[in-house]
Amino acid sequence: MSLFGEIQENSIILLYGQSLDGKKEIICKYVEDSIKKNKPVVFVTTDHSAEAVKIDLVKNRVFYAKNIKFVDCQSSQSNESLSDSEDVKRVPGPLALNEMSIAISDIEREYLRQNPKHSVIFDSLSTLLLYSNPQAIARFMQVMIGKIKNVGGSGVFTIEKNMHDEKVVATILHIMDGLIEFKKEDGRISIKTSGFGSGQWQFLD
Repeated sequence: MSLFGEIQENSIILLYGQSLDGKKEIICKYVEDSIKKNKPVVFVTTDHSAEAVKIDLVKNRVFYAKNIKFVDCQSSQSNESLSDSEDVKRVPGPLALNEMSIAISDIEREYLRQNPKHSVIFDSLSTLLLYSNPQAIARFMQVMIGKIKNVGGSGVFTIEKNMHDEKVVATILHIMDGLIEFKKEDGRISIKTSGFGSGQWQFLD
């Protein structure tokens, strides 16, 4: 199944599954697809450092050059001396929501000079939900998603399966345009979509 060709422009999709069941591979495919379409990428990472994400991309043979920038919400918690670089903006932690929003907007403004269409990856909402009130996070995400879409962005946001109450997941899903649920079987990743595509479990190419 060719997944990302079916996702409409200017939409935000929730990626839902267990972390080790193919999430990294799907994200890497999304980055690769965006770059092929000449769409720069904003990668917001709350669980891993930007440097670790770069390693994952290269391992998955995604060669991104200068077409991706990171908002790193993780590494400053373990090393406060780290500073921003050309392609990485660091915020104090996953609950520094205002700083996170500003960093995303700053990168988007830079990208808009190149191409109003861009992709945003947010990995993962689960980290925010573990440390803050789900309703507050949902309100923050609704505002941020509105801003992303208003300037021509699309994106994939992740949430971990079996970590949250179903009502919390439903609240987050309410502000999304669609859902990709995924699982790994016999070493192959299967996905099921809601809001676009066939809605049936299929193997990801």
